[in-house]
Amino acid sequence: MKNLFNLFLFAVLFVSFGGCKNNDNADEAWRTANTNAYDAITKNPDYHALQTASGPSGVYYKDVQTDTTIIKGTVYPLQTSTVKALYSGTYYDGTFFDKGTSQNGVPVTFSLAGSNTIRGFSFALQQMVVGDKWEIWIPYYLGYGATGLTSSSYQTLIKGYTTLVFTVELVSITQYPE
Repeated sequence: MKNLFNLFLFAVLFVSFGGCKNNDNADEAWRTANTNAYDAITKNPDYHALQTASGPSGVYYKDVQTDTTIIKGTVYPLQTSTVKALYSGTYYDGTFFDKGTSQNGVPVTFSLAGSNTIRGFSFALQQMVVGDKWEIWIPYYLGYGATGLTSSSYQTLIKGYTTLVFTVELVSITQYPE
């Protein structure tokens, strides 16, 4: 009976650790695919690196505004501004993780300094003027980092090391601090 129990215990541990190994391989494959997609964008001449005072930020964008009749603004939002924007978010492969406002066309109002606004998204919006519509690529370290995003019930919503791609249109700056 003891040998049967030990055999059962060994089988459970083997399957458990084997599952971890497969999960590690899947996570590594995810990380590699995201890294490769992000690296390809950094070399694509259609995309431009957003600059900080000390150099590239890591965020890349492409202007996708096709309506040439739109009169664009001249004021950039500040880090502490509140804006209205239309957006959708996808993974590097085009799979939606956040349909945002793409379905109903109603802009969302949010603070660029808000706790739910990731750094790369906030930084990109600060480089836009009203009327701009960009495709923005955000590396994992300016998004949800190495750990990703989990729900309050600890479900993984976005895996770690995920490159995020947003299509964003800045509709208005609703609060511009003095």
